[in-house]
Amino acid sequence: QANHKSKDVKTAAKETAFAICDNITPFGMKALLPALFAALPVEKKWPIRELSLQCIARFSTSAPKQLGDALPLIVPEVTACMWDTKKQVKVAATAAMKNALAVVGNKDIEHMTKQILTAITKPKEVPEIMHKMAGVTFVQSVESPALAMVVPLLLRGLREKTTATKRQSSVIIDNMSKLVDNPLDAAPFLPLLLPALETNASSIADPEARAVTERAVSQLNRLKGLADKQASVRGDVSKLEDLFLKSFKSEGADGGKLETIKFACTVATCMMDLHFMEDIQWTNNIVPIVESYFSKADAEKYIEEVRVEAEKMLEIPDEDDDDDDAEELCNCLFTLAYGTKILLHNTKMKLLRGRNYGLLGANDCGKTTLMRSIANNQVEGFPDVTQVRTVFVEADIQGEQSHLSCVDYVAADEKIKAMGIEVAQIREVLSTVGFTPDGKAKPDHAVSTLSGGWRMKLALARAMLQKA
Repeated sequence: QANHKSKDVKTAAKETAFAICDNITPFGMKALLPALFAALPVEKKWPIRELSLQCIARFSTSAPKQLGDALPLIVPEVTACMWDTKKQVKVAATAAMKNALAVVGNKDIEHMTKQILTAITKPKEVPEIMHKMAGVTFVQSVESPALAMVVPLLLRGLREKTTATKRQSSVIIDNMSKLVDNPLDAAPFLPLLLPALETNASSIADPEARAVTERAVSQLNRLKGLADKQASVRGDVSKLEDLFLKSFKSEGADGGKLETIKFACTVATCMMDLHFMEDIQWTNNIVPIVESYFSKADAEKYIEEVRVEAEKMLEIPDEDDDDDDAEELCNCLFTLAYGTKILLHNTKMKLLRGRNYGLLGANDCGKTTLMRSIANNQVEGFPDVTQVRTVFVEADIQGEQSHLSCVDYVAADEKIKAMGIEVAQIREVLSTVGFTPDGKAKPDHAVSTLSGGWRMKLALARAMLQKA
């Protein structure tokens, strides 16, 4: 009715659609997508298409996490509408895409939302955006929402005329695919990326660029094999439907009862996808759906039966047991990369209070990048400054500060300023590590005069002042 002649009817249709989107359980959002997508083809009247896109945009507020999980489905549908000739549809599509990309949840690339939106409608800017993409430092594993965000850009890069841009796209694809922990996250995108890569692998004249592309093809084929092997219930309602019908003693049901159980299956599947597997979560989200046909006690009993069986379908790793009595400061799993170079992938870091740890590695393997990432609170899962104070002690002196005296150099540090440390305190701590007026290293001499060893002592003194 969004295209009805009556203004009142159109207004009522819009308000009703928004009310449904805002009030449906967030885990039931996916159940609405087929109807919304069916309203998007160009054959439909533009007010219908506009309203459908506006509904999708609203999910960023009412169901942000679930919207992120559905991005592989949403992005291709909305992207097509961003090229629409009707201004109202184009504006609604751009707003929907912007809202969708805002819930990606990957801090490494979320700052590129504007550039990725630009790449969809302005292909000429793709090479420059690809260059920026290559400079991203990844500290989080790549999941399906992040892939949904960058795949359109990568596809455009693969289709560029210049070999350099095609090569850069292949390198990024190769490296990002290595950061995917769950191959099923990549599965929706492989049919898009693989054909484009294979075309380039057989047509690029430059031998080195062709070899890079072939490596990306090989990596995606490996990922495809893993995804096929690990195919599970993700997004497949049919695998749960039999469980629901059996547990709810509803084999042979039809009409409203059957549709209600099917909707409960959709909600349960979405909860499984997002690993919401606690009994109270299933009770709170599914009992209200089926209570029209079952008592609350029966509904809770039947839902728990389904949940227990559904949980067996998922691989939920057990946490490692540790009998050590030392306080655990950090126990996280993280990924670290710089641009197109993967430094650490799916690496576990566990630190206990009172222990000393060494970091060993060859030149350019990422030791400094890791230390800086920890100090800057960029490592996913690492405790923030309210729990653990971290300082990276390094001997390098920034060029613009090389003229400062040792005292002024320490005082200029932003963290020292924030702590309100006085110059007298700085001098006192410096003296404890050997910076004295009559010593080899004097507190009022320029830091540029210090040797590497004394620069390290200066950095240690700064860390001591921060009580690290």
